[in-house]
Amino acid sequence: MFFRLHVIISSENEKDEKLIKNLLYQIRPTLSISPAREYAGLKDHSEFYATDDITPDQVQPLLDQLNNDWDGAQDDCICYGFNTKMFHELVYYLGFTLFE
Repeated sequence: MFFRLHVIISSENEKDEKLIKNLLYQIRPTLSISPAREYAGLKDHSEFYATDDITPDQVQPLLDQLNNDWDGAQDDCICYGFNTKMFHELVYYLGFTLFE
């Protein structure tokens, strides 16, 4: 299995992007993370993607580390930081997609 994580943060500051990426590496050291880019949907926000292989028994623990309240099925879910608890306050949005 393979997953993709779409991350939008409430900053375009390179230092903030690096902080969030480092936190993600602490949660899952084997992640492959794309360079960040300006997020066109919101001013002063940036986005990037992270991918990795994962086993079925690792999915829920990973989701639990990233956020406390996901919306959707475990294989395709999203969450927003304004109404849930993210792993860091700068994280505005997470989108998790699981591929077999």
